[in-house]
Amino acid sequence: MNNGMEYSDLGLSWADRMLVWAVPPLLGAVVGWFLPAIADWATGLAWVPFQGPLELIASIQGPWVVIVTAVVGLLAGTVLSHLAIKESLAVRLSDKEITLRIHEAERTFRREEVSAAFMDGKQLVLLGNEGEELYREKPEAKRETVAEAFMRHGYSWRDRDPFADHYVRWVADTPGLTPSMNALFLSREKAIENDDQEDAADLRRELSKLGITVRDDGKRQYWRQHGQKP
Repeated sequence: MNNGMEYSDLGLSWADRMLVWAVPPLLGAVVGWFLPAIADWATGLAWVPFQGPLELIASIQGPWVVIVTAVVGLLAGTVLSHLAIKESLAVRLSDKEITLRIHEAERTFRREEVSAAFMDGKQLVLLGNEGEELYREKPEAKRETVAEAFMRHGYSWRDRDPFADHYVRWVADTPGLTPSMNALFLSREKAIENDDQEDAADLRRELSKLGITVRDDGKRQYWRQHGQKP
């Protein structure tokens, strides 16, 4: 029930969802259907990788083989579709609140909790009243669409990070940061180097709890303290 409230949904459209659910399973089934023939052709070609699995597939005989490989391809495509839907950010905006859902996790922020919103590269960022980052994730909608929806519902939309000039680069044992903060930055640096995005995001949230907002530029980390004025 929406109580007459107007909402804006920023996520995969109905047509996009249909494509996501249809295309990968279809492609998987087609590739699976032709896989035995491809395996038979590729076996023995030294430059083709995965010779072991290909030889195994080519050695299996019978008209049922293409049916089995097609079904396996269909199932693999369906799994990819499910993951694509699960990992897409859904944003629902109203004049009173913002609800964001991704990875089956949902968060809602009241309008008075959000002091500003902007795009940092391809990521949507929500700021709290102390300048802290409330949320950061990549939306499915285009930048212009996101900006228009936020402004239409009366949120403070910014063309850039209002605190962009407050960031300083982190280096080991940065003065002004506690040893525990520097340790978190060091761990996060290793996570970034290992392309462990989940761990880097978790460490970003831990630093936010300590009053520090982190912004990345490639593998370089920049930081600022909460409570500053833009």
